[in-house]
Amino acid sequence: MALFAVIWSYTTDASVKEAAHADHLVFVKDAAARGVLQEAGAWADGAGALLVFKADSEDDLRSLLAEDPYVTQGVVVDQSIYQWKPVIGVASIRMVYEPEPNELI
Repeated sequence: MALFAVIWSYTTDASVKEAAHADHLVFVKDAAARGVLQEAGAWADGAGALLVFKADSEDDLRSLLAEDPYVTQGVVVDQSIYQWKPVIGVASIRMVYEPEPNELI
């Protein structure tokens, strides 16, 4: 598993974002509950967001992101994905010490 930072830019059409918001929250809460989504939050100005995912590959992550209502309903107008290797902070500790979901500890 690897960590990926996803940077989104949003449409400036507030009605598009509002229409997709409830479904997007269901989607990201489910991804977080499954341990796939590690961190997420919008920029303070609301123009986009930073999300951190755990995935086997970038292709797997792209497939997952393609199902997010913010993507399918046109809220996300630009997306960048970077494999991320944290060295300081909680995310770096998780990558070293967090067991896989089926691993006995």
